[in-house]
Amino acid sequence: MIKINVVTPEGKLFEEEASILIIRNSDGEQAIMKNHIPVVITINPGYIRLKKNDEVLYVTIVGGFLEFSNNTVNVVAQEAEVGRDHENALKHLAELRSQRLSENKRKNIDFTKAERELREQIKKINASKYQ
Repeated sequence: MIKINVVTPEGKLFEEEASILIIRNSDGEQAIMKNHIPVVITINPGYIRLKKNDEVLYVTIVGGFLEFSNNTVNVVAQEAEVGRDHENALKHLAELRSQRLSENKRKNIDFTKAERELREQIKKINASKYQ
């Protein structure tokens, strides 16, 4: 069996064992089986299809790379999502990205308001010094 670890900036996303991995990236597909030679593969965008017995899982990845050696796969990804099929994982990843974008916009608005209030307070402090 091959051990697979997937990490993102938020932390460990996934840890599992599989009998075979199929990696899909812009260069096409590549399979990795037990005792494969060491390899490093970029994945941007793409997915890893894991097969374990009769079960198939997909790890959809945006901006990452895979490193394989000693029957262990380590994936470092900017964004990743696990699902039963690639389309659902990709859809969920798009939803997460949309939520993050909305959250970032809200934080930016909050920051702008706080910055404006700070400038007003500084003006008041400076004005009171000269009275």
